Amino acid sequence: MKKLSILFLAIGLILSSCDRELDIKSEASLDATANLSTSDVDKLLTGAYKSIMEPSAYPYFNIMAGEIMSDNYKPVKFQFYQVQYLHEHIVPEDDILLSYYYKDFYTAVTRANTILRVPSATNEQRGKARYVRALSHLRLYDLFERVPIIDETYVSGAIAPSSGKDVLAFIIEDLKYAKANIEKFDVANASLVQLTPTSEAASALLARVYRMNGDIQSAGKEAEELINSGKFSISDNPKVNSSEVILKFAGNLAETNGSWGWIMSYDARTWNCFAAADDLLALISANDTRRSLFDFAQAPQTNDYVFSNKYSPNDDSDLLISRIPEMYLISAEAGNANRLAELQAKRKSSLSLDNERRLELSFEWVRWSDLVLKGEKYRLPYPISAKNSNPLLK
Repeated sequence: MKKLSILFLAIGLILSSCDRELDIKSEASLDATANLSTSDVDKLLTGAYKSIMEPSAYPYFNIMAGEIMSDNYKPVKFQFYQVQYLHEHIVPEDDILLSYYYKDFYTAVTRANTILRVPSATNEQRGKARYVRALSHLRLYDLFERVPIIDETYVSGAIAPSSGKDVLAFIIEDLKYAKANIEKFDVANASLVQLTPTSEAASALLARVYRMNGDIQSAGKEAEELINSGKFSISDNPKVNSSEVILKFAGNLAETNGSWGWIMSYDARTWNCFAAADDLLALISANDTRRSLFDFAQAPQTNDYVFSNKYSPNDDSDLLISRIPEMYLISAEAGNANRLAELQAKRKSSLSLDNERRLELSFEWVRWSDLVLKGEKYRLPYPISAKNSNPLLK
């Protein structure tokens, strides 16, 4: 499937879109106006989580879009010119992949809103739904900035995009509710609670969004709260990061819903394939513990390309959402200089704060937002198909 021509890609995306629409109806076939059982609402939540992990039949392009636009990748090959357009910031409005970047993230929003309309949904379930909705709007903000805010009161019809500031404000309110209503992270059951939103997951994403919104002090407060909770710690070995993970969604090999690891490996060299950028690799000293996250030793066998091995190359990559090192970096930016020193002691590094962020969080879907904060102006255009169906999308 991965080596099909772009014609077959287009056909496949159209057909899979029909399948997804049927799937959404199936997930939402429970009457949202009825008093559903707790287990029924949990089933709806499972569908919402799945749509975060797998927004489309080609989820790696949705998930990786921000990374492809940023500067951490060194392209090995572009099988699809649409992917090259994304990398070069020249995406036309009739680009077929663009249409899926836009509409597929609204799938999770729709599923979250279905849950929020259920009268018997608990506050905790509503909190998890609002976390999903916040994360999905954040993906849209990263790519387009100005997008329509779709909440549980929306029914249908044309809707104007909101300003970037309003989108971030909406995300913040969702995350504040999620933080207050979802259960706390249970260290004794960490391997399970890392896979669904917790109060701490909402706090971590809230810290990121506060920072993106220019409120570094509020971001630092959230970060410090997580650090001081004692529930997470920076690992001595970044390859074994279970103590660091605040939230991730697990890849599933049977469903092949984690293929971004495959694209970031030499196995994909005849398709759309991405190695690590030279200037990113230049940040890694010989003693830096994060060196183990890159395949330097294999470079002679991979045409001198160096690949990240942060993710599984077997179509079952986990989707990392939040890790505690990001909180140390946010806290340091907010003025807690000791947090940078603590992270650097673990990583055996002495980079600037900016470069520590770039290396530590590489390929974790935050680099593009960092570049935007530095002044990057490029945003994806609205797809022509979306503009045709929504005349207020200008």
